[in-house]
Amino acid sequence: MKATVQQEDLQVLGNILQERLVAQVLDSQDFQVKCAVKNDELMILTQHPNGVTVDTQQVFEVLEQALQWQFNYQTQRVQFFLRVSGEKRPYAQHFLDFQIPTVEPERETEDDFPIPIVDTEKKTDYDFSVPTVDKDRETVEIGRERETLFMSFDHQEPSSPLTETEEETILDSFVSSSQESFSDYALPDSNLSLGESEEIEDVEEKFDPFANIPDKPKKRLFSLSFPMMGTAVVIAMVSGGGAVVLHRGCVISECKELQTAQQFKNDYQQQIKRTKSQKDLLVVEQKLDGVVAELQNIPQWSPRYQDSQLLITSFSEQSTKINQVLKALQMASLAQKKTQAPPKSLDELRSTQNLWRQAITSLELIKPSNELYGLVKANLPTYQNTLKSVNDQLLKEETWLQKIATAKTASEAATKLQMNAKSAPEWQRVESNFQTAINTLKIIPINSLGSEDARKLLAEYQPQIIVARSRAKKEQLAAASYQQAIKAAIQAKIYGNQNQWAGAVKAWEQAVQSSKQVSQDTFYFNQAKALIDPYTASLKQAQEQFQIYGDLTQTRAELNTTCTSRIKICTFTIENQEIKVNLTPEYDRLFQANNPQIQSHFQSLKDALKVISQNAKLPVFIYNAQGQERYMRQLQ
Repeated sequence: MKATVQQEDLQVLGNILQERLVAQVLDSQDFQVKCAVKNDELMILTQHPNGVTVDTQQVFEVLEQALQWQFNYQTQRVQFFLRVSGEKRPYAQHFLDFQIPTVEPERETEDDFPIPIVDTEKKTDYDFSVPTVDKDRETVEIGRERETLFMSFDHQEPSSPLTETEEETILDSFVSSSQESFSDYALPDSNLSLGESEEIEDVEEKFDPFANIPDKPKKRLFSLSFPMMGTAVVIAMVSGGGAVVLHRGCVISECKELQTAQQFKNDYQQQIKRTKSQKDLLVVEQKLDGVVAELQNIPQWSPRYQDSQLLITSFSEQSTKINQVLKALQMASLAQKKTQAPPKSLDELRSTQNLWRQAITSLELIKPSNELYGLVKANLPTYQNTLKSVNDQLLKEETWLQKIATAKTASEAATKLQMNAKSAPEWQRVESNFQTAINTLKIIPINSLGSEDARKLLAEYQPQIIVARSRAKKEQLAAASYQQAIKAAIQAKIYGNQNQWAGAVKAWEQAVQSSKQVSQDTFYFNQAKALIDPYTASLKQAQEQFQIYGDLTQTRAELNTTCTSRIKICTFTIENQEIKVNLTPEYDRLFQANNPQIQSHFQSLKDALKVISQNAKLPVFIYNAQGQERYMRQLQ
């Protein structure tokens, strides 16, 4: 198990270094990096295809920097090799010495790093060993400058080539499964000293630390991002066992991210039960997001990666449920805030209504089996009642706005009529339309959305209705005066025909006066004006007749008395300056029968009519029922 863990760690290290070369060295996409450990000494082989021009110094510097910022070591030396793919021997070699500073137990700074101790016996819930850190282990201070971490290639003395003492088996780190010999890593004579080359050749068939490490496929399995500082991966090489240990990234150490996530999962239901409000639910969501964010920091190459993904999937399902309820509650909170503030427009009120509908619809989708159903059930009735209130308010506001629209329609009709109104009835219709608009606007409540518009329209319509009412009244008076003049003239003519000159004079005077009373700026003014002259002439003529004949009222009264007895004796008319008396058919039949009594009565009738004629100074004529003249008396 120990060998397996070491080999996995070395493979991860190789992947990291290979990715750094690909990121920083041109034409390095096909480079291969392998790592091995021999006697606490890390050996790194980089090989590349034939024909690729390689800046050896740049490659070694990139590898040095990667090790400097990515790892923490307790080792004496790191060896780097460069080789062409397919060749047996490397053509360049480089050494890197890490110097360990003096331990200062009494002083700790923020740059101190504890050295972990691997406890391969501790297990986690995910069935693999996790290293633990001995908190009592002394800490070492890592130098702040690059020069204190390693010596440059120009100032190093290469270590002695491999000797026979290096024959000891390293099965803990490698499994011999390759036919290659260590001669693959011997350097050509052009680069190494003769002594070094001979020593390497002596042992080339005895040890090959890279023999069991397969070439990586040219297609990279994954891609990592490597910041120069603050990396999440720290590898420590423990001097006692020679094992490469990854402390961060949940490789073989205790995985606090998983432990925290599992604890949160265990406590999740209790937290949900304690959730009583949107604020509480938001706190749970934030905790859940924090746990997921920590799990997402576990890299793909970590043995705990699959376990983290299972938890992330589970938490994502819970997050979806929380988010659904939280969005609905947040929408309801926004709707509640809008509901508390008086709406400024119908669109704003409709927007509030829509928010409530969406929030309620979202909450109604939550089933009783959902752990958040209790929170939903507690809030849903309140939201539904609030929505009902908003609906009622919206209905009322729409009614008031419709009233305002009706008032505007009535005023528009009034304005259109007003442009062509002339007669009293037309102005009365103008007034009626304005009155309808005003009456409609007066019922709009002060606190409604349309109250301000209603107030402005009232201020506009009220002066207009006053004008319309005044003009309608004026036209009505003008029309009445005109009609009165016409009627008086007709009556004057009747009086004149009946020789009732006193009545005729009075009627003509009324006709003339009424004609003059029609106002100048009215519809009937011109018509009334045209009547004044002829009516005045008729008045003058009637006055002249009255001076000649006086008043015949008494004459008519006397004629009416004379013609009436037990039976109707006669009828009369006064026209053409004469009195005409017609016997009734009944009286005429009695007279034709030569009844002495009737004969005597007829004589009395003639005597009475003679007196009347003398008083009226008018001739009198008597006719029988057939219109034949029976008696005539001319004035002397």
